[in-house]
Amino acid sequence: MLFAPYHGVVRLILRRAFADISRGHGERAAAQFSGRAVFRFYGEHAMGGELRGRETIAAWFARLHHLFPDLRLTPLQIVVNGPPWNTTVATRFGVEASLRDGTPYRNEGMQYVRIAWGRILEDRLYEDTGALQEALRALAAAGVAEARAPALGASPT
Repeated sequence: MLFAPYHGVVRLILRRAFADISRGHGERAAAQFSGRAVFRFYGEHAMGGELRGRETIAAWFARLHHLFPDLRLTPLQIVVNGPPWNTTVATRFGVEASLRDGTPYRNEGMQYVRIAWGRILEDRLYEDTGALQEALRALAAAGVAEARAPALGASPT
């Protein structure tokens, strides 16, 4: 209960970040990362890989918006734990977008985040990779070359 007000502020900031990303302002979300942050999106595809540092994370958000310009992220549940110097966040979220031919894309994912003093140190995203890969194949077939691009960051073995 000691950190309950702080946890409420963290949830509010995360909801705003999801809204910013949905409006195509991923650079605002990337600005919340530490300069040495680790961002990992699981799967072997154009959105996958492990990125380090704010600039490469911002590039990931730019690619996300290019591939899914009308993306809507909806936080379904946000769980926050810990003090400001060692905060852990778990988020369950929904994903909606339209592919180039108008086909709806729907997915759901989980996010694990570590924060210290207002800066994200680690962000790990888990989404239904099969659904995402199918959407990327459809985008590639519609002529979106970036849907076939290699991951922006290394894929750890």
